[in-house]
Amino acid sequence: MRTHLIIIAAVLALGGCGGGASVSQNQCIASDWQTLGYRDGINGVNSSQLLAHQDACVKHGIIPDREGYMFGWREGIREYCQPYNAFNVGERGVRYDNICPNDMQADFIAAYKDGRALFKARAEVNRLQNLIARNESRREQVKAELLVAMAEQLNPVITTQERVASLARMQRLNEEQRRIRRDLPHLRYELQLKTGELESLNRLLALATY
Repeated sequence: MRTHLIIIAAVLALGGCGGGASVSQNQCIASDWQTLGYRDGINGVNSSQLLAHQDACVKHGIIPDREGYMFGWREGIREYCQPYNAFNVGERGVRYDNICPNDMQADFIAAYKDGRALFKARAEVNRLQNLIARNESRREQVKAELLVAMAEQLNPVITTQERVASLARMQRLNEEQRRIRRDLPHLRYELQLKTGELESLNRLLALATY
């Protein structure tokens, strides 16, 4: 049920014009303001978005139906503020703007924090994986650059200035190589820890009843 409801919410979100977007002239003319308010609400858009709609439509001589918009928005926001959606919002790393009604706020925030914790845990694992991959790739590049620098030292026709520059480059590359060799085991150990934490969190949140 939770997955089904999340998919419905996602489809509604994609069907709208997105957070912060307003309406075109044709939308102003044809708009069902109650439906528009519902769409904004279920997407977690603050009801102050009506002001943006109003600014857009007034240019075309059209005044929004505030009462209809707010009726729809209040219905939509109560859908948005369901705990299952709160978890989904947090898991996607979306910021929460404290727009839920008071009677739904506590449950929303609790579920949102769980989703946000999962988002952060995944992001940290991804960060470490990417950092390790970059270091491993750079390690291979350094090896290749060192071979080039060593070959330069064996070249009898290079000038003294070029030889000195090549030696300095070899020194920098050797220092970088030592740093990478030193850092990689620590990064791999940290990744192992963070992966374990993510797996534990996944198991724990699998028991949630959102």
